[in-house]
Amino acid sequence: MKDSKTKIVFNQEVAPACFRMVLSGPLDNFIIKPGQFIMLRLGMSYDPLLRRPFATHRFKTPEGVFLDIFYQVVGYGTHIMSHMLPGTELALLGPLGKGFEFSDTLSTALIVAGGMGIVPLRGLIYSLVESGTKNIQIFVGAKSTSQLLFLTEFQGMDIPVHCATEDGSSGYHGLVTELFHRFLDNHAFNAANHTMCFACGPRPMLAKTASLSVNYQLPCQVSLESRMACGIGVCLGCAVKLKRQTHHDQDQKKYGRVCIEGPVFDAKEIEW
Repeated sequence: MKDSKTKIVFNQEVAPACFRMVLSGPLDNFIIKPGQFIMLRLGMSYDPLLRRPFATHRFKTPEGVFLDIFYQVVGYGTHIMSHMLPGTELALLGPLGKGFEFSDTLSTALIVAGGMGIVPLRGLIYSLVESGTKNIQIFVGAKSTSQLLFLTEFQGMDIPVHCATEDGSSGYHGLVTELFHRFLDNHAFNAANHTMCFACGPRPMLAKTASLSVNYQLPCQVSLESRMACGIGVCLGCAVKLKRQTHHDQDQKKYGRVCIEGPVFDAKEIEW
């Protein structure tokens, strides 16, 4: 975990109320595992006081090493971010949390994303490709076509992308979990043939994905979204109820901190 100073080199709207921010800085030794996150301090003042958590993807070009952040304007902090100009200095704390885990023997990865949930899964998809996972299937849902992210990028990697929109403007007309359910009904996947499900999105979507993974005997990892004040396990503001204890703090029995025990959990651990 490092506290690093970075600069904005790009910050523009790429979809309705969705922005892409690219950061540069001393990032050569900054290694972030897919599913981990950073806490970003928005400027040098105390307004806003608390840092904001963001998934990020590290990439390298001939010009240097950069961090990619995609965020949706939903509150005071992200509204401030959307007006920041290139050259603005920001401080980040990270990498934080527990990321996704998979072995080199994984042959099929089923990626299920709802809305901005595709952002934490993007880095995972790149890691799966690099590890040689042969079959990657992406299921992504949004309210409308304009809110679907990275479609061209994934298609350019020759990865099948199955879309669902609530208004029917692209792909399946309905929820992404319905589309995923139909897919599972027509394919024989299970843990025995080295298949795993990875999901991120709104909690109801994750609960349904977790249920489907149990019904079809698939191991499933979920990345939870949560409001965080500290990001380092001190404030306990991001605790979620678990089916069993996962750490040694007896006062927090059957609860897990999204910032420490997560944000990635085995779907079977969560008390949905």
